[in-house]
Amino acid sequence: MEDSHGQRGPCDYDRNFLLSPAKRNQIVELWEVEKFGRDSFGDPDAVALYGMRPAEWYAKGVRILARTTLEAVRDPLGNRIGADVARVAAMTPQGTLFGVVDCFAGSCNGLYSILRHLPRTEAIGFEFEPVIFEMSARNIASLGLPIRLFSGDYRQLLRVHRFPAGRRIVAFLAPPWAEALSAETGLDLGSTKPPIAEIVADIERAYTDTPILYVVEVHERLVPAPLAALRAQGSESGLICVNRAEP
Repeated sequence: MEDSHGQRGPCDYDRNFLLSPAKRNQIVELWEVEKFGRDSFGDPDAVALYGMRPAEWYAKGVRILARTTLEAVRDPLGNRIGADVARVAAMTPQGTLFGVVDCFAGSCNGLYSILRHLPRTEAIGFEFEPVIFEMSARNIASLGLPIRLFSGDYRQLLRVHRFPAGRRIVAFLAPPWAEALSAETGLDLGSTKPPIAEIVADIERAYTDTPILYVVEVHERLVPAPLAALRAQGSESGLICVNRAEP
């Protein structure tokens, strides 16, 4: 069947279709992004990224994969994350410098959202999947964003590509949920890939004696024990949990 653009495709651009093996790593056209927004949210502008509606970021040369329409931190959620980080940052001494780290950078819109709320801040991102890295690297270069994106496993890269001493660190943690999300119990932070506690330990080893604020993307329902353990693991700066369920 054809849509209003004369393009042939399935009736619904839903999660199953966009994550299907044949589609997931394809670059999507603007009409497809808008169709996904319309089919899933009743809003063709639902996939707002980098502070822009789809038509705006597409016109600037930004391109995304089918999977990214689902996986990216879209602007409404990103703005909530950035505002929460800015609220905590405002409690630090005037003139404090920050560095933002994302071990699973993806589209880099999570990093971008935090940078919008923290002036004079730079970001470092790591992306393991080459197809995502290549796409995101082109996008952030075309937009001139102050983000250094590196390809590979964050565990090998954290100590090599790091911020100098003197900056407080904001670590945005949104690893793949994989089988960690259950309809019965909610999100188990101990079963993400890798578990959140392991990522925190890796970052602590890379930034010893540095205040770190952890920002964790969560679900509205959580298995309580791993979250309690994460809070007990502690950091001089603290922990923010942001619900992935966007309004």
